[in-house]
Amino acid sequence: MLHPAGRPSAIKVSLRTRDKRQALHLARALGYLAEQLISKGARSGMTYEEIRTEVKQHFQGLLRKQKATIAEDGRLAPFDVGVLESSLGVARQAVERGVPMSLTENNDDEDLGRFIADRNLPIKQGTTDYQQLETEFRRGYRDYCQAVLDYDQAFETIAFDSDDRRQADTDHAVAQVGPSATLAHVAERFQEESIRGDRWVAKTRSEKGEHLALLCEILGKDTDIRTVNAPSAREVKNTLLKYPRNRNKNPQTRGLPLAEAVAVPGVRKLNVTTINKYLATYAGLFIWAKSNGYVDDAVFSGMTIRRTRQRGVGKGAPFSDAQVRTMLDEFLNDTNGLIRKDYQKWGPLIALYSGARLNEVAQLRLDDIRQENGIWCFDVNDDDDKQLKNEASRRLIPMHSRLITLGFLEHVDAMRKGGVVKLFPTFSYCPKNGWGRALGRWFNDTFRKKMGMNDKGLKFHSFRHTIITRLTQMDVPLPIVRALVGHTQEVCDVSAYGTD
Repeated sequence: MLHPAGRPSAIKVSLRTRDKRQALHLARALGYLAEQLISKGARSGMTYEEIRTEVKQHFQGLLRKQKATIAEDGRLAPFDVGVLESSLGVARQAVERGVPMSLTENNDDEDLGRFIADRNLPIKQGTTDYQQLETEFRRGYRDYCQAVLDYDQAFETIAFDSDDRRQADTDHAVAQVGPSATLAHVAERFQEESIRGDRWVAKTRSEKGEHLALLCEILGKDTDIRTVNAPSAREVKNTLLKYPRNRNKNPQTRGLPLAEAVAVPGVRKLNVTTINKYLATYAGLFIWAKSNGYVDDAVFSGMTIRRTRQRGVGKGAPFSDAQVRTMLDEFLNDTNGLIRKDYQKWGPLIALYSGARLNEVAQLRLDDIRQENGIWCFDVNDDDDKQLKNEASRRLIPMHSRLITLGFLEHVDAMRKGGVVKLFPTFSYCPKNGWGRALGRWFNDTFRKKMGMNDKGLKFHSFRHTIITRLTQMDVPLPIVRALVGHTQEVCDVSAYGTD
């Protein structure tokens, strides 16, 4: 029998018969009952409903706190929304496939252990109750992420009586804001200030220029910016939904006026991610225009298309545990013969253990790998010919002990002795994509496909998204996560949304 303290024990029971056949029948019945008692004894004494109640109360408490924060401080920053959406995808995968939400060797045991200890639950590993708790905890975390996103989304719109009221407000604004300025003029001033303030890297400058040129084409470059209202913004959004991808490269649409280009049948349209980039640029433009007295209403704010991301869908989907293990085996052992150059091993490993952006990894110099107060770090900066996405990108990233164990410092020392300056000396600079083109193209177009990782949304950027997701799941405070990955602590520039 199963002793409550886990010690061996035995119970002797008299069958009260001398008939062997009857004794055998009774013994079998008692044996069955003993098995049932042992099975019940292995449980920790909580019903399924009690387990669900504990999980529900836990996540309800977290949800109340998050709602209070949003109600007091305002809507979630784009970075926080991205983390929640990524975490939601990981939790959904965990629930649907019965896999852990954690990359740690102990799977989800560490998180569950804290939960059990905090709530003083009579549940032990290896029991049926523990398995049920594990499943319900994943469901609870999934539904918590969705609930926070839904609550934040509820602040997306403000209902008015009619569009006529909005139009009247706009007409009043036109009469109040003073001298007129054309859309093209304001867009040009917006770009000049953003470039002079080093807010946009070369690739972003090119993208923003294309976005703003299309806005002027849709609404008219000589349009008085004060007349751009909510219906105008909807017109722009509807045009983007019909806008052909690669309009100026596709022979079917190249050279056609806008009205004809959007009407060409059978051509691929912009995807949601790209549409949101355009809308985010326009939101940034009108927020700037409002701050500088050109308009009274930032009419493009809140126009981006919100969607629930599934795992593997959207920009920067995180890698699964199995995918990380498979890649590590290839990077370290070259199992399939795909690692032929140093950058093909160390580039992805640095990204996996630091969360650094592709270009931040690719432009590292040997001098950027140094000690700070006795701790080896990556010094991410824009000295010499390097570029950063924004001011928050300048940071020290502590080097993960796993990189040191794998011999990264010995590799760096050997390169220093060879007289080279850059960690990846063969990389060339591309004005649009910086230093990361070779590494990104090899990983995205060759390595990932040959490893069978064809899920939509998986690419080099997924290393970064994986780090952000796992740190958040381990309850690392978001300010620390932002500091490690180089995100601004308070995201005020809406135009940065979706560009990471």
